[in-house]
Amino acid sequence: MGKSLLSGLATVVLTGGALVGTTLPAQADAPTTLYVRQNPVGGCSDQYPGTLEQPFCTIGAAAAIVTGGQTVDIGGGNYQERVTIGTSGTPEQPVTFLTTSSSAATLVGATAGFVIDGQHDVVLQNLRVVGSGDVPALDAHNSSGLTIRGGTYGLNMSATSPVIRFAGVTSSSLSKITVRGLTASTGITMDAASSDVAIQDTSVQGYANYILADNTVGVRIDGPRNSYIGGSIAGFTNAAIALGPAAAGTVVANNVISGGAGHGVHNNGATGTAIANNTINNRCQDGIRVDGASSGVSVQNNVLALNGHFDLAYCDNKALDGVEIGVYGGAVGKTVVDYNNAHHYNSNSPEIYAWNTRMSLAAFRAASGQAAHDRETGQARDNIDSANSAAPGYPTLARGGSPRIDDPGVPNTGAGPVTYADRGTVEAVRSPEVRFDVAMNIQARSVTVDASASLPGLNPIASYQFTFGDGSTVTQTNPIASHTYANPGAYQIGVTVTGTDGRSGTYSRRISMLRPTGTVGLRALSNRRYVSYETGFGLRPNQAEPSTIAQFDLADAGNGKVALFSRAVGRYVAVSQFDLATLTADSVLVDVHETFTLVRNGDGTISLQAPITNKYVTADVDSAVPMSASVSTIGTWEKFLQVVVPDANRSLKAKVNSRFVSADGAGTKPLIASAATASSWERFDVVDVGNGQVGLLARVNNRFVSADGAGAKPLIAGASAASTWERFTMVRSSDGTVSFKAAVNNKYVSADGAGSKPLIANGSVISTWERFTLG
Repeated sequence: MGKSLLSGLATVVLTGGALVGTTLPAQADAPTTLYVRQNPVGGCSDQYPGTLEQPFCTIGAAAAIVTGGQTVDIGGGNYQERVTIGTSGTPEQPVTFLTTSSSAATLVGATAGFVIDGQHDVVLQNLRVVGSGDVPALDAHNSSGLTIRGGTYGLNMSATSPVIRFAGVTSSSLSKITVRGLTASTGITMDAASSDVAIQDTSVQGYANYILADNTVGVRIDGPRNSYIGGSIAGFTNAAIALGPAAAGTVVANNVISGGAGHGVHNNGATGTAIANNTINNRCQDGIRVDGASSGVSVQNNVLALNGHFDLAYCDNKALDGVEIGVYGGAVGKTVVDYNNAHHYNSNSPEIYAWNTRMSLAAFRAASGQAAHDRETGQARDNIDSANSAAPGYPTLARGGSPRIDDPGVPNTGAGPVTYADRGTVEAVRSPEVRFDVAMNIQARSVTVDASASLPGLNPIASYQFTFGDGSTVTQTNPIASHTYANPGAYQIGVTVTGTDGRSGTYSRRISMLRPTGTVGLRALSNRRYVSYETGFGLRPNQAEPSTIAQFDLADAGNGKVALFSRAVGRYVAVSQFDLATLTADSVLVDVHETFTLVRNGDGTISLQAPITNKYVTADVDSAVPMSASVSTIGTWEKFLQVVVPDANRSLKAKVNSRFVSADGAGTKPLIASAATASSWERFDVVDVGNGQVGLLARVNNRFVSADGAGAKPLIAGASAASTWERFTMVRSSDGTVSFKAAVNNKYVSADGAGSKPLIANGSVISTWERFTLG
């Protein structure tokens, strides 16, 4: 085949005198990134090309030339400018403004912020605006495809403009940003022309108090098919989330809405709203309010608590009385309410719902036909596996992206395809719940910790770790552990329960292991009965003997104070913190409410003066009446005989003749060691009368033994009180016997005449006649 004559020659085209051909240089590709930096090493200029080596100084310079597919990389620092973005991108190649710096790129000043008007496919990422004027930090109009991701947007305290304003914005998203509305401004507003805007994982913060602001809203939605999901809102005085009449098909789900003077969610005329799986608490007005011409609204799977005026400081400026869930006006009969958990501030305030008027949950069910599965509860455990997964707006994943988990320890009471979804924002993965009781013995300085009542989490309990506060730690599979302390003191006991999945729960409490000074029975002078303690019945003088429930360890509480430790329950006696009078024995820690002043009365009795009020413990003669610390002066009912428990109801056998000492004639005759057996006439209580001295109280007549005639006459059980003649020092000898030295004459009590004569305090030394055996 022959060659063409033009074969091997370059082809040229002449057009308008210009030579176009392969000899022209190729056009340079546009850079994918424009750089903005402050004070770089080589300097910056808005006349530079915007490369990393020659960056712009301002964001506005980059915004003026950026095109679709390009990224404006903004370095850290403060930028005093308001940036208008006048260029659009495409979904595949958006216009992007971001910072990759570890320090914040912050727009500051009176007009600080971003303006987007009539553009589409624009991304703002990880940027910060702190405006000191009264214009929105982000103002977008008639735009679409906007992606606002990461960063913080806020205004100053006096600003009234919304922080972020969307007008005519469609098919856009805000995610993982923080909005600070401060005092008088609203956080985010979307007008009636804004639609299909998704706000996700976004925190909106404002002031809660009416005194500082009025009529502010966290997120206001007025257009159709918008959503606020997975966010958190605190503060704002009109509502955390407000939905206007044109807001059709809105989803409000997985949000945590906390303290503020306004409503939690206010659906005012919006139709088809799905309010699902939110956690709302501490709002001064209604937690969720649906009113106006609202219809087709679904309120399901929400957890609400402590909403409505109940003495919150930021509610005080207005008289409010909100409910947890309220449906009013035209919304009545057009709203679905079900599978919510609600709890008000106490059990005496059951009117926590409203169907035009406040009412209880039961009345709400009857009036509305709704809320069949709602629960009046504040227990987190009641949220588990009980939601309706078929509810409009139900989020497949819980807040934070957690999957739904079936807890085998909780019955599945939910509805829909996933019967084990949880109510509220959290899909609970239960850790073990620590519950333990403490049994103390201050005489032995020992403690037993019983964690058997602990509850497993999602998986069975594998181990229990006990810490006793003195450096001792025990880890075991047994839920019960005991420990003995080397010294008295205050100790913190901790228990950690760990499941087979490694999840654990921990709880601790402090105990006081005080030094005991003796075990006593308190015999009330009002009725001569011993004081006992029984759980549920309090302290009462109702025991004939100092039995187990009537034994108390006296303990040194320091500073001249004493504590009473009930041996029956292993707890300290305390004055109630609520009425400062009622006595209980339920404390393991000794503080001000567990300390008493022990008053020694002149008649050998004691009185107990309570802390704070300085009132005296009183024992009503009617033993059915619980004792209290409620009397200002000491009378008969405020006096107690302090009987050392081992020396209660004892007999005295004279060593000289092996006969028992008898209060002869039922106490009308002098004491004599003449009885072969110990019956009622031969029984005595050894009473601690202070200063190391004791009194002998004859059981037969409840009278003190007296060294009559200042010791010159035989002993007789005839005194109603323990004065000088009725006081003795009990001396214990190495052979196990005891002797009694009369305080009145310092002579020992003697079984005179080798026991053939009445007892008399006339012995100068301890011999056989002065020795007695306690039986």
